[in-house]
Amino acid sequence: MQPSTRDGNDFAALGYSPFLPQVMTDPYPFYRALRSEAPAYYMEQFDAWALTRFADIWTAARSPEIYCSSQGTTAANVLSRLEAPVPSINQIDPPDHTRLRSAMRSHFTRNRVARFEPEIRKQVRQTLDAHSAGSEIDAVRDLAEPLAARVACRLLSLPEEAGPLLTRWVHRYAANEPADQGRSSDALAASIETNQYLAEFVKARRRSGGDGKAIVDVLLCFEIGGRHLEDLEIASHLQTLVVGGTDTTPKVIATALQQLFLHPAQRAELAADPRRIPAAFTEALRYEAPTQYMARTVATPVTLYGQNLVPGQGVLLLYASANRDEREFEDPDRFDVERRATRNLGFGHAAHVCIGAQIARLEGRVVLEEILSRFPDYSIDESRIEVRRADQIRGAVSLPLEIRKSKRK
Repeated sequence: MQPSTRDGNDFAALGYSPFLPQVMTDPYPFYRALRSEAPAYYMEQFDAWALTRFADIWTAARSPEIYCSSQGTTAANVLSRLEAPVPSINQIDPPDHTRLRSAMRSHFTRNRVARFEPEIRKQVRQTLDAHSAGSEIDAVRDLAEPLAARVACRLLSLPEEAGPLLTRWVHRYAANEPADQGRSSDALAASIETNQYLAEFVKARRRSGGDGKAIVDVLLCFEIGGRHLEDLEIASHLQTLVVGGTDTTPKVIATALQQLFLHPAQRAELAADPRRIPAAFTEALRYEAPTQYMARTVATPVTLYGQNLVPGQGVLLLYASANRDEREFEDPDRFDVERRATRNLGFGHAAHVCIGAQIARLEGRVVLEEILSRFPDYSIDESRIEVRRADQIRGAVSLPLEIRKSKRK
């Protein structure tokens, strides 16, 4: 995806809503105008706010006493009110959130997830082997999505064969059109179907007793308000991890591959020195963050730019806007693998920073290493890229690569 060449006229004429067709298609002109003209923007139709500048969102993410998560973290929760908040790791506040993250943290450390690298690399190589005889591979559908789903199943102790089914559910859950106001009837149905499947998994685990080592076992032992969680509640936590583990990382990988194709000198540098690939993945995450925003609800009165935010109002923390903020990043609309930004909101920040960030970085690094090692001269027909148009999680759902052996000596 290239930086938009459009100006802010759409914003001036239409205002901003995450559900506008123009925003779903290309949000960056709106973000640019909001950062300049209305960094705390009031969405009157929803009695809610949108924050767009990096510093404000960085601070808000560190302030759960002002911006709470327990009323929901999607626009369907806090704007259109089409979806009630569920007891998931994204939608609880301290101290319960702090205790739960602490209980689960050991499963997501860098050293712990490093044990997945051999099987991740093996799967990537097998996939590339199967396609190298041809001329094309879909980097999302054939490679990144099946990989992310398999790793998510392994991490959560789910049957590996469930990966394709979970991916289909997540696609249905995350897709929406402007008229859906954040959640279509099919998306809600997909969420119910996913939860029912995961609740059956939890029920079976509860009966078997587990081994105490899996994430689901942590949730089975966890208490909130002096009681253990019910099966459907645990399923909601697992569903959040499934969505995060299967849907966003493939989109960052797709962004990296597309931008490296468009910047062949940078691609050649990474192929020659793979040690720089992690920084390139981080830059792709900044440049085209799949998660456009996370929602919050005002819990304590706060004033920003002369605007009074009052308890009960919804707030969108526009992460994707913050990652293009001129006040934080020099020339932010330029993709640059040499960029050494010290802060990035692609994985969120503070208490609700993405718990699976280390897994995502590992998957991204291995995929880019293997593709650049084998096919450093791949090409992309950009007219065939398919991008999900959605209010919250957007990005490529199909990225066909023409692969060919390198002609370099």
